[in-house]
Amino acid sequence: MGASPDQTVTEIEQTREDLARKVDLLVDRAKVEAVSAGKKLAIAGAAVAGLLIIGMIAKRRVRTD
Repeated sequence: MGASPDQTVTEIEQTREDLARKVDLLVDRAKVEAVSAGKKLAIAGAAVAGLLIIGMIAKRRVRTD
């Protein structure tokens, strides 16, 4: 801490601003990661749905033969 109360207050404010910037960066990164994870989940869901549809079609074909 600073030698004077004014210097201490300035250091505390600077630290708070630095922490606020870092938190903002982390939140932004988390949002980007969430969007990326959401896209991956959507792709996986579409793949599973496609496999289910193909399975249903194959099952019907086997029954008719």
